[in-house]
Order: sequence, then structure tokens, then C-alpha cells
Amino acid sequence: MPPPMQLTRHNATSPSLVAKSAVAAVAILPFAAMAALSQQADVPPALAARMAKEKEGRRACKVEICSAFAKPTSGAPITCDVTKTWLRQDITAKILGGSYVWHYGHMQCSVGVHLDRNAIKNAATQTKTTVSFPQHAFTCLVDDKDPAKGEAFKVKVTVAPVVTFENGQAKSVAFGPVKTEGSRMASAAVTSIMAVDKASGFISRTAASEINNFLFEHCKEEGIEIARHQ
Repeated sequence: MPPPMQLTRHNATSPSLVAKSAVAAVAILPFAAMAALSQQADVPPALAARMAKEKEGRRACKVEICSAFAKPTSGAPITCDVTKTWLRQDITAKILGGSYVWHYGHMQCSVGVHLDRNAIKNAATQTKTTVSFPQHAFTCLVDDKDPAKGEAFKVKVTVAPVVTFENGQAKSVAFGPVKTEGSRMASAAVTSIMAVDKASGFISRTAASEINNFLFEHCKEEGIEIARHQ
């Protein structure tokens, strides 16, 4: 296995990591973004307060999604705006998979969620089905590693994930055309990132795992139990 890639703010390949993180996060949203806060002892009080406010703002959406999977019915789509801050250490561990060294700070991402209840019903009840999400535009603000310097840059990624469910569990995540705004290098990087994912499947596996973790673990935090099908 090659050693981790050391990146700095001025490294020409750095936007590819931001794009990779954003693409992975878009696929995971709107599920993992509603999960509980990471319990990190070294999170500064101001950041912890920001994340707590974000979590509270996501709660109604989380309950609605959990309820839709627990008791699937037809009806109006689920729509909500969600914001989540990904801690620097979580970006490295959960999104980049430990393959790279993230030389930025935390990343705050926002997206307007739109979920079709009929699609959720099919995902929760059918033996196997594929759910095609509409395009979601995801805006990420990336902090500098030095908190005193504030924001390093911003990137916007638009993607339409396609999730395959089997027996109510996410098995794979594929991507339609991915668009980026904010950096020509980031746009070019997305193409290479998706080519790598086709070969390795890392982003797909990460997204599927986080979706299942949300449905079968984090929904319990709201008193909503989703049965696992055999």
C-alpha cells in the first residue's frame, strides 16, 4: 500500500480531495448527516455549539426519514435543508479512508434534501430495488487547518446518487453525472475520482455503510426501530 499523500493548501492536487469528500458526503446525505455528533474530546466549545445547533436543525428531517422507512407509505415527498460539519478527523477516517492526509480543517456542508416517499416505500419493502435520487446541490465550506485563518475555500458539487437496496438495506451506491463549481481543478478531479471509484468501489461502500448505520442504528436514538429483513 502506498504511503499517505502529504498535501498542503497550495498543492495542485488538493481540490481532488475536497471533491472526493464532497461527492462521498452527497452520497451519504441525507442519511448520515442526521446522525449523532461525533463524541470528540478535543472539539473546541464554539465548534461543538455550532454542531449541536446543526444537529437540532436536522432532527425533524431525521425523524421524518426514519419514520418513512419504519412505516413506509405513499404521500408528499420529504423536503428539508440540512447542514453538517464534518470534523477534520472524521474526514480522514470515514471519507478519505485513511489513504490521504487531510491538511485542511473541518468542512461544513449544506444540501436541500428531496426524497420521494414511494421510492422509500419500495426500498423498505421490496426484495431488491434501485432508488434514483434527484440532483442534489451540495455546498461545502472548507476551513483552514489554522482556525485563526478562517475559511480556506468553497466548492459546490451537484450529483444524483442511485442506491440499490436489497431486503431493506443499502448494498451499493452509483453516481450519475457529477458537476462542480468553484475550481477548474476540482471539476477535473471529480472525473478521475469517479473513475477510481468504479475500479475500487470505496466511495460506494462507504456511502452504503453509512446509510445502513443511519437507518438501523441512529434512528433508534429517536425511538424509531427499523426491522432488518432476512
